[in-house]
Amino acid sequence: MRTIAASEDVRVEALRGGRAMLVGLISVAAAAGIMLLAVGLGDLVASGAVLGILFVATVLINPIVGIVTLLGTLLVGLPGFLVGAAAGRLTANNLIGMLLLLALIAQLSVRRDLWFLRTPQVIVLFLIGAAFMASLVHSWYTYIPAQPLPKNVTENTLFLFFSRLGFLIIFVNFIRTQRHALVILLSVLAFTMLVIPSAFYNLATWSGERDVMTGKVAEFRIVADVSSWGRNENRLAFVCNITMLLIWAFAQIQRRKVIWAVVIPMMMALATLVVSTGSRSGFVSLGLVALFLLFQRGLGWSLRVGAAVAVAAALVFFFAFLPEKTFERLTNYSLDQSERQEAWRSTTSRIETNEHALEMLWTAPLLGVGPGNFMWLHRERYPYSIAAGRPSHNSYLWAATEGGSVVIALYLVLFFFIWRDLLKAQERYSPGHPLWHVTRFLKGYLMIFLFFSGFADFWLEPHLYLLAGLSILVKRLAPEEGGPPPVSTTAITHQATR
Repeated sequence: MRTIAASEDVRVEALRGGRAMLVGLISVAAAAGIMLLAVGLGDLVASGAVLGILFVATVLINPIVGIVTLLGTLLVGLPGFLVGAAAGRLTANNLIGMLLLLALIAQLSVRRDLWFLRTPQVIVLFLIGAAFMASLVHSWYTYIPAQPLPKNVTENTLFLFFSRLGFLIIFVNFIRTQRHALVILLSVLAFTMLVIPSAFYNLATWSGERDVMTGKVAEFRIVADVSSWGRNENRLAFVCNITMLLIWAFAQIQRRKVIWAVVIPMMMALATLVVSTGSRSGFVSLGLVALFLLFQRGLGWSLRVGAAVAVAAALVFFFAFLPEKTFERLTNYSLDQSERQEAWRSTTSRIETNEHALEMLWTAPLLGVGPGNFMWLHRERYPYSIAAGRPSHNSYLWAATEGGSVVIALYLVLFFFIWRDLLKAQERYSPGHPLWHVTRFLKGYLMIFLFFSGFADFWLEPHLYLLAGLSILVKRLAPEEGGPPPVSTTAITHQATR
């Protein structure tokens, strides 16, 4: 495993020390100046400004803090300025991204090593970006809306793609050790668990109220009110499934009976919550999670029994306590919705959208209709469809229709490289090593992600870039093929700057 030369270590340490001193002095001076102006600004504004300056200083000195905070703004989904819902691009997560970019530029100016540009994941994502730009230019001359569009989805699509690509580059440059990987995963767990209690509260307080106009009982579908993605039942079910895998991974790393006494009830509760969302894709993926846990090699009987108990608890809740409408919804997988069973409108809409997407792909097989153009073109071409103007709700069709066969092929290549790196990394770690468990979790994460991608537009969300970044990390930290397996965190951390 390659290590950084001694001279490079000296330059990096000098950069860190000088940057810390410079940033510290500037922060103290700025904070002192603001406090002097507190009478004019007001104590609350001045205090907020001082805290902001101190946070900027902390991020520049220790970028890991900025990455964790940025993950929080992306995963928790707090409203308003904190996560980017405000008008324009001057938002908290974008400002944090700019700070991290400045720190990255400073680091690269010292190290002068663009190793990340040689990783397959980053190369493929750059090629996807180039293909999207080619599709965009082609769409300017081919797909012109009959009426002015109320919202520029194209601009937002491209901004999300390239900003997420920038996040990946920042991530792989600053997240470089086993400790960093565990901190990131623990942060993901903490941020998702902040949202889940709201869903449990809604589950406990659901009253089955009747609609005064129709007399029908409200549909039993649990969401989380404190998060933008938590208000979507399918995404909430997805996160619950991933959280179960992550809790299981940390329990495997610790291997203490006391921890298992907490983990098993938590997994049972999350499985119940998945069923309570009424998400059919979430319900099926719950079975995939159970299979993944039950049939992994080297698992003890305690884990297998725990996973079986969690599945059994979810099935008991499913058959015994769910309202009839939710039961009907979760068992409705028929392509024939003529009898209008529960969720018939959703199923019919998805079927028609998929058919329309395939027709669009047939008319533009190479470059697609252009990023962000599917919904308005869908509305124009199929105005009388029940699905008119709706998104594809299928990441594979989204990539194929908006970027063409080139983009969907590149995405499949990207997933191949992520899976390949995870396989290689797990082979090189000794069983029981923390990163061996992390790598196994990432394989389950990728499996559930690819399954859910068939039912939601997922490929511009941070999950894909977390998977790509962590797959690069665990492979870089793994010992060379044929070499001795790592035996301690200290040894890994010493070699992590490879």
